[in-house]
Amino acid sequence: MPEMTRLWYLIWISKKYNIETRKFFESFLDAWTHEKSSCKDMGIECRQKTEDDGVFLVTQNQKVVTQLRLTKATLKHMTEIDLEKIPWKESDVVSKINKLKPIDVKIKDVNSEVKWVNLKAKVVEKPIARTVYSRFGNNPLGLSTSTISDDTGSIKMPLWNNQINMVSIGDTIQIENGRIRIFRGELQVSVGKAGKLKVIKAQPK
Repeated sequence: MPEMTRLWYLIWISKKYNIETRKFFESFLDAWTHEKSSCKDMGIECRQKTEDDGVFLVTQNQKVVTQLRLTKATLKHMTEIDLEKIPWKESDVVSKINKLKPIDVKIKDVNSEVKWVNLKAKVVEKPIARTVYSRFGNNPLGLSTSTISDDTGSIKMPLWNNQINMVSIGDTIQIENGRIRIFRGELQVSVGKAGKLKVIKAQPK
């Protein structure tokens, strides 16, 4: 089912961007062979590759549309599949798409179209925590809107309550299932109940 969901996802993207689905599928196989390919105004790049699968980055006008992992078997199946026989109900497909597990990305690949990510980065700024109040209640919350960075860029990361004391400036952290959102015109990655935050290399004290 996960591989079928990825095919639905690619069909959904082709419909959203008005691309002929068959040609869009073929461009992934071409990228697997030649590292890079294109379809209409989309660029497809195979960024990581093993014997069994590859991670593909899809861009439009240098902006990231999506990044996903496809197995070699799925790539072969994509060129043979009868698109007319794939069951398609957009509301069902979108609900399945939203459950796709995120994969590792670099900060430069994060934009408003990317909803869930895995990131590895270093904490470069961590302001003193302040107290805020949720709009859903009067309980005070601790907040430190920190900044994390990798070799491609930086992004804000709000730390809430117990998360604040989990990390220090200089720590290398791993974020799993981080949520991307825009706050006051600026991209942020947050770690909520569905995500995980852990220190993989602590800054020496």
